[in-house]
Amino acid sequence: MNEHRSHLQDLPVELFLHIFEYLAPHDLLNAFKNLNRRFNIMLTQQSLCLPNNRQMSVHLYLYYLKEIVSKHASQIVYLHLSERNAPHALNYFLSEVPLNNLVWSALKAVTIEDVPRHVLEILLYDCSFLSKIHSLSLDVGYHRFHCEEYDECYDFGIVIPVLNCLSQLNSLYLRIASRVGENYTTIFSESCPPMSIHQNLQTVSIVECSRELLTELLNNGHLPKLQHLRVAFPMIYANIEKELSRPIPLKQAFAPELRHVNVEIFTGVAWVLTFFEDLQRYSQLDQLIMSGYERFADNSHFPRVTTLRQWVTLTKSKIFKFQLNLCTIYAYSNNEITEEIFAEYRQATGEESVAQYGKINLSYPTMSFSHPLETDDNEWEDLDSSNDSTKSFECVRDAPVDNHIEEMDIFELDYVEDERLAQLEAISCWYRLRKINLEGDWPDDNGDVGENISHLLHIAQRSPYLRELYIKSDLDYGYVLCLNKQLGMLLSQQLEVLHFNAEQANSSFGDLVRIIDKLFSYGQSSPCLKQLILDIDAHLDSWLSTRHLVRWLGKIFKRFPSLIRLTLSCKDEEACRNSEENLSTLAPEWYVYSLLYRKKWMRSLKYRHKPHLIEIWL
Repeated sequence: MNEHRSHLQDLPVELFLHIFEYLAPHDLLNAFKNLNRRFNIMLTQQSLCLPNNRQMSVHLYLYYLKEIVSKHASQIVYLHLSERNAPHALNYFLSEVPLNNLVWSALKAVTIEDVPRHVLEILLYDCSFLSKIHSLSLDVGYHRFHCEEYDECYDFGIVIPVLNCLSQLNSLYLRIASRVGENYTTIFSESCPPMSIHQNLQTVSIVECSRELLTELLNNGHLPKLQHLRVAFPMIYANIEKELSRPIPLKQAFAPELRHVNVEIFTGVAWVLTFFEDLQRYSQLDQLIMSGYERFADNSHFPRVTTLRQWVTLTKSKIFKFQLNLCTIYAYSNNEITEEIFAEYRQATGEESVAQYGKINLSYPTMSFSHPLETDDNEWEDLDSSNDSTKSFECVRDAPVDNHIEEMDIFELDYVEDERLAQLEAISCWYRLRKINLEGDWPDDNGDVGENISHLLHIAQRSPYLRELYIKSDLDYGYVLCLNKQLGMLLSQQLEVLHFNAEQANSSFGDLVRIIDKLFSYGQSSPCLKQLILDIDAHLDSWLSTRHLVRWLGKIFKRFPSLIRLTLSCKDEEACRNSEENLSTLAPEWYVYSLLYRKKWMRSLKYRHKPHLIEIWL
């Protein structure tokens, strides 16, 4: 009998191409490039990308730019262009990568995140290599390093030019730091550029979108192919008590394919219902979801049961679904009106849970509005008696324990019922848990803290994919935490991201480093931590000096050899801006001092700074 041996290279091309899809581009090329002619041909047919650089060191990112993106531009289908915790990443991209649109024949999707304003203008307007993409995600919102550079930009000044330039887009996601002030309507009418009809856009999601921009996008048939719409209106407190003007309903002919609408509001339920009324009357909508915040007052015009019932039943569609999930803005609400509306909805639906504890949660057709609205003369007496201090407070029932959650909060255990705690600790494995948010507890009668640390350990030991830990505590809790050897060994082996938010104004940079260094000292091998974020709340005089930075940053880099991201933030931003000595003045001194002493971790380090912030990329 002839012995037949199978070789890896004998597998069909289709199987190899399927395997290649699961490999990162740098792993794929390093493993298979130049093996033989057959593999080289397969690699030329393989789609490639520039992934999110969040998990990349500076060295790996530059390798991608020089060896993959530049040399294989015609195979790139996706680019993730981000400077989030990655100082100067886009400068390197622009210097290494040609933007000639002729070489980007396969490019279909691009994400642009936290980039300088001048870079955004280069990418979108000064070149045409994005002109044929089908999907764009743009995030220059709040809490981003370059957010302040967009202070003079308005939402319409970004959204409409993007749509006019990128006519092939099917999907658009935008998160922008909106500037909606008292004069916004006037500025919009005077400065909003004309908008072309976009024949391909099917999905739009805009965070911080003004009502004026939404109206402009949908009116006059500008987006005739739009099917999915998600917008979040800005949370603007100025003029919040001013009555919103009634909008002109969107004509069904202007948005003939719009089926799914998701709106996050900051007051204005009635405005949204009026705006989409014509689409509902033509039975076009399959889904309308509203969430956010609402005020209940004389001029808020929140729809009563009869009005909402009439609106949802305008449609003849059998698949239409409606959801309303709102929280009360107490500072701008009338308590009597709030309780009156809540009581009316409880009575109409026959369910107590739909409107209580400052929240209103409605769904249709799951929840009917068929119960008769009868006036109960004793209703207000019942409401008054429910406030009797002699009666116990009724707590909201916890949702059932779900062992498939990806994120968990661990706070003060005194507020967790024993039965609930037993249910949590009975779970044998949290298969999908990746992040835990831990908050330090209050001292007990003996002044001791850290009661919830054993609970944290119990959960972490049963979470094989735990990778992120967010800690919010003071110095005393931190010292107790770092003494737990079992927890330290476990975190050293698993944790990739640690965020420590100091409280009580008693934790300097050195204090936090001591705690973290001790916690991760119990492991038998080097910790695998890749990202560390420290929010410091101590007085500036106690830690803000070049010597302090050099000493404790060096301690961090020595303890965590795998670290690629470090963010150091002072919580008192105003004090930093007003101080002659802040992180902007000390960062260059620290860098030069470290270079002079030939610190090995300085070779490829990149950093940037603000008066209250240093971001380091290794």
